[in-house]
Amino acid sequence: MIHSLRAHAPRLTLVSLLSAVAVAAGCADDADTLLTNPDPSPGTPVVDGGPGPDDEDAAPDPDDAGADAGRDDDACADGGCVAPNGCAAFPEASFCDDFDRADALTAGKTRWDFIEPTDQPVATLSSARAVSAPSSLLSRVIDRDTPGAKFAKTVTKANFTEVTWSYDVYLDSIGNEDGFFLDDFQFSDAAGPDTFGFRLVMFAQAGAINELKVEHNRQVNGGSYVIEPALAAGTVELGKWHHFEQTVKFTFASGEDAGGDAVEYTLRIDGAAAPVFQAEYPGATREQVAFARIAGLPLVFNKERSAGLAIHWDNHVLELK
Repeated sequence: MIHSLRAHAPRLTLVSLLSAVAVAAGCADDADTLLTNPDPSPGTPVVDGGPGPDDEDAAPDPDDAGADAGRDDDACADGGCVAPNGCAAFPEASFCDDFDRADALTAGKTRWDFIEPTDQPVATLSSARAVSAPSSLLSRVIDRDTPGAKFAKTVTKANFTEVTWSYDVYLDSIGNEDGFFLDDFQFSDAAGPDTFGFRLVMFAQAGAINELKVEHNRQVNGGSYVIEPALAAGTVELGKWHHFEQTVKFTFASGEDAGGDAVEYTLRIDGAAAPVFQAEYPGATREQVAFARIAGLPLVFNKERSAGLAIHWDNHVLELK
C-alpha cells in the first residue's frame, strides 16, 4: 500500500474537509474519501474556511492572539513573575489557539473557521496531556465510517511576504498502516480551492511511524505535484511531544522581472537550529497569494486501516509578516 502511494502524487484540496478527498492512485477505495477527478474546477467555492477569512488589518481581538499584550516586562526582571506560556506568549500573533478555554471547540465561540462536525466525539478537548495547561485538542479516527477530525483557519494580511506556522503535536497512535495528511498550509484559491501550498504527510506501518514527507502542490503556476524524500527515520516519534515550525517566504517579481516569483519552504522540528528540510520552488504571483490557511488533520487515505489514530495538538500559532 505504501509503495503504491509513493509512486503517485496525491492531489488534495481542503474543499474535501466537508466532502470527499482525492488521494494517491494507489490508495484503497473509500467511497467518501476518493474522487475520480482530483482536480477541482476553478469555480468550486471555498468551503473549508468557514464563514470567511480573518482580516488582520481590522481591529485586533486581544483574546484571539493571547491576552498578555499589556504585560510589563520590567516587573519580571527580578524573577517575581512567571513567564507566559500558551497564547499569552504570542501577543502579536495573527492567530493563536492553545485550547485552554472551555469553549475552544464550541460552535460560534471557537477561534477556528471550521471544525468537522460529527455525531461522535472525534475532536475533543483533552486534559490527559498538554504543553500549555490545562488542555489540548485531541483528534481521532474512530472507525472506517466516522469522519476524522479536521480543523481550519484562514487569515489575511495586506502585502505579507513571510508566514510562520508552529504547533505542538503528540502522536498517541497512528493506526495500523496506510497514510494521512498531518497538516495543510495553503496560500491561494486562484486555480481552485487550495492550489498553492505545502503539506506534511505521514505513513504508518505495523502501528509505527514509517515515513514523514513534505509535499508541495502548485496548480496556480502549472507545476506538477512535488513529493519530497522522506525525512530521516526517528525524526518524529510516537508517545512524545514534538514542536513543528514551518516558514514560507515569498519573493514576488516586479517590473520586467517576469517569471521571477519564488517561494522558500523551511521545516524545523523541536527547536533545532538547522532545518530538517528546506527547499526553494517557483512561486506564485502577488495577486495569487491572497491569505494563509492552516488546517490540522488527520485526513486519512484509508479510514479502516487508520482506525485508532489519535493525535493531541497544542499551541497553534500563525504569524504573517
